[in-house]
Amino acid sequence: MSAPELHPDLAAAIEAAFPGRPVADVTPLSGGFSGATLLAFAVDGAPYVAKRCAPDPSDPGRFARETACMRAASERGVAPRLRHADARAGVTIMDRIAGAPLRPTRDPALLGRVAAALRRLHDGPPFPRGPSRMDFLRSLDAQRAALAGVGLPAELVRTADALERVSAPHAHAAPCHRDLNPNNVLVAADGVYLVDWTTAGAGDPLVDLAQLGVFACPRPEQREALLEAYLGRPASDGDRARARVARAIALAFYAAGFFVAAARLGGPPAGEEPRPLAEVLAAFGAAPERTHPGTVAAALLREVRREAQEVSLGPP
Repeated sequence: MSAPELHPDLAAAIEAAFPGRPVADVTPLSGGFSGATLLAFAVDGAPYVAKRCAPDPSDPGRFARETACMRAASERGVAPRLRHADARAGVTIMDRIAGAPLRPTRDPALLGRVAAALRRLHDGPPFPRGPSRMDFLRSLDAQRAALAGVGLPAELVRTADALERVSAPHAHAAPCHRDLNPNNVLVAADGVYLVDWTTAGAGDPLVDLAQLGVFACPRPEQREALLEAYLGRPASDGDRARARVARAIALAFYAAGFFVAAARLGGPPAGEEPRPLAEVLAAFGAAPERTHPGTVAAALLREVRREAQEVSLGPP
């Protein structure tokens, strides 16, 4: 492998993890909306992934938290094994999982496997506490303002804050991934693995479950099946009420992320009316390059409005 093929930090990390060993099959991977650099490679026939992510001045403890969470999750069997971490360069190297991203499913066996993996994570040792969801939302608001000259829609910020206040008395902290979009859930023959632990930390386990359901379970009956598989019992009215609040929160924060992604591309198509979320997510899943992030953001915000109108919780 010649030096010009790699960023110096990645080359140095790979050499530190596998000193003097030949590296083969070097292939860039998509880093998604996070902007991280991802690289697949092999050493002695074994596949690995290297990730390089720029430091976040607003969250100086992010890298240490990410690696601590990933190590703990790996020990629980729900994350790839972490092989190397360089905090200065922001580089991690992990095993590459031979799995496929989770896609919308009605298969009860698959939903059961995914729910069981998530339960193993949530029942594990505590994770360090990172920024709150509202801290993260404020960061996204600032990013959109820097990109587009205007922050997130005020309605979205107000609704997210109100939902957090409703949820707080009922939530409890557990080790959480906190970004369970479909590309971060890999289904392999030997298990279900969660990847990209950038935002991981202590959080509300029902919001993790709700994030998963936004993309993998577009229909209410699918989300009910996922909830019951996770609980290991029939859902009560209280469970459903808390799950609905968690879903509204998950929708709001994914809407914020897509609004920022849209700002990077110059905004959504002019005059486009919000479309039903299930329709937009189906199109986005089939051909993400042909679905503008602004279209997804508008559909998510439309669904946030609908779900928030239905939210109500009794005493915790």
